[in-house]
Amino acid sequence: MKKILPKIIIVAVVVVVLCASFLYYRNAHTFTLSDNIAADSNLKSEQIQPVTGTVRVMGTQDTEIWFTDVENPELRYQIGYITPGMTETIKLEKGKWYIVHGAGELTVQMVNIRIE
Repeated sequence: MKKILPKIIIVAVVVVVLCASFLYYRNAHTFTLSDNIAADSNLKSEQIQPVTGTVRVMGTQDTEIWFTDVENPELRYQIGYITPGMTETIKLEKGKWYIVHGAGELTVQMVNIRIE
């Protein structure tokens, strides 16, 4: 019993550290995009880049969500129709930049963001 208890404690500490690291990493790559940019603003667009290839999206109102490839605007990917509190995921190409289209505030997880 004396040999097993330290091993259990070490495993528990490692699991807690790994979980805390993942939660911090996920929160660092979660952003809320708003559609109420003023007309006189210098802000042109917010672009996202998937960190892992899978993007999770949540919205504050009923909307369709589209992702447009920045390099080739003809490539558009649609999640479909979401309602408030609903979460959807989409697979996008890792390393490419996309513009997100949708109404209301959209929260996207596991992305890098670029603002022009």
